[in-house]
Amino acid sequence: MNIQEAAAQCGLTADTIRFYERKGVLPRPPREANGYRNYTADHVRTLRLAKGLRHVAVPLEVVAPMIAVAHSGTCGEVRGDLADALSDALAKTERRLNDLIHVRDHLKLILAGLTSTDPADITVPGMAPCECIRLVSDTAEQ
Repeated sequence: MNIQEAAAQCGLTADTIRFYERKGVLPRPPREANGYRNYTADHVRTLRLAKGLRHVAVPLEVVAPMIAVAHSGTCGEVRGDLADALSDALAKTERRLNDLIHVRDHLKLILAGLTSTDPADITVPGMAPCECIRLVSDTAEQ
């Protein structure tokens, strides 16, 4: 099958498939006489695995070796590598989620401060920041 057919079957774009080939995530398929790549059902299964791993935030540099193990390793090896990769992805996701919660809480504080600041408050530009600026600046230090 050509790259467009493989893309349709695995749910990736042709550009993503080419990118994965360049990065060594997917072995380059043989080419036909006309120069087109000839993908097999095995390639499509590999692409689906890569897509699934990327979907759960497994870094691309971890995907390639996992695919190699999936093709040549035992189920136990795959399971161990997969558990390690998913545990790392979960830990990174938890950290990102905590960071986002922290940002959300700061945004709420800033908005609450902005709505409670007296609009008649005037300051000399460049001398002392208005309360609005101070609220945002102070959160950057926390």
